[in-house]
Amino acid sequence: MTTALFHLAGTEWLGGDDNARRVLQSCNDGLPVLDLGPTLGFPGLINSHDHLEFNCYPPLGSPPYADFTDWSVDVQRDHRNLIDAVEAVPRRARLQIGALKNLLWGVTSVAHHGGRMPSALELPVGIISNFDVVHSPELEQSGRLQFLKAWRRRPVAAHIGEATTAASRRRALDFARSNVFHRRLIGIHGVALEAVDFSRFDALVWCPGSNLNLLHKTLDAGSAKGETTVLFGTDATISAPGTLWDHLRAARRLGGLSNLELFESLTGSAARFWGLRDLRSDFVVARRREREQWDAFFSITPADILLVVCGGRAVLADETVVRAYPDIFGSLTPVGASQKRVAMDIDDLVSILGRSPGLDFAAMMSRFTGSG
Repeated sequence: MTTALFHLAGTEWLGGDDNARRVLQSCNDGLPVLDLGPTLGFPGLINSHDHLEFNCYPPLGSPPYADFTDWSVDVQRDHRNLIDAVEAVPRRARLQIGALKNLLWGVTSVAHHGGRMPSALELPVGIISNFDVVHSPELEQSGRLQFLKAWRRRPVAAHIGEATTAASRRRALDFARSNVFHRRLIGIHGVALEAVDFSRFDALVWCPGSNLNLLHKTLDAGSAKGETTVLFGTDATISAPGTLWDHLRAARRLGGLSNLELFESLTGSAARFWGLRDLRSDFVVARRREREQWDAFFSITPADILLVVCGGRAVLADETVVRAYPDIFGSLTPVGASQKRVAMDIDDLVSILGRSPGLDFAAMMSRFTGSG
């Protein structure tokens, strides 16, 4: 079996050849061939850091801050009514909102930094959960006890050095030194770290959107890549304005990683690090606006995403694709005025959010699509 219910024609593939054969080659199996025009195809993106429950929020606080702890104090003090309104939304719905955000960005796998997922919750994207969560050395004083559970053999992920201060760096290194059984350690953010520190971590998740917003500074990815695996994360909208694609363009301007390395931080390198071995049926097709391949990829916006397939199933299609191939994609649900259809019960989400004063589904969609 190849990818899903169809094959693609006229799409240039950016990524591993194995995926390309399954997506682009027409086999004699009776499947229809879709031609979506000048398009770029690539593996489904892997977001290595998000808090799915915190995407009902707009960006909060008054940056810049020297330390994320100062931001946290401001948010808790100044936005109590909004926090109460969001917390009143059932957790399942908040998780679905976070999944929807990622889906609209072309993400097919996301590492959720939070509590255990409800067992019966079906989402249109894959959830990476094969790691143990420590929030941070600052907010979880007993977090280093996680390292003593050597039998778990799972990586430990923690916010590390999410600040610009020497004190934050010291706390990060003290935390890393507590890893006496050498469990795999994933640092998230790492802004306060210096080049000599990166080898202490098995991976560092670069979240430039959140870092540049809150701290006006971000990880030294160029130094980090020589010592560890650099992955890419978006964080949640409460701290990170813009879309994943805005964050990628910011990272590209900063340099440190080559075009290929930045792409790999969302695809091949991420899949290998997280042990995601069977993603051959996860792919994205996007409208092509630039001739050069890398310029075409990094110029993508959520509006340009035409098709997302996860696990061999179409989970998002642009309205133009649905109109052209109604027999294949007609069952997907419209998402407000976004011109996208998704494999989710959007009406139920709108109804749930409508019961919480101060929450506006249309405003959330504007943030997710970059149109607001």
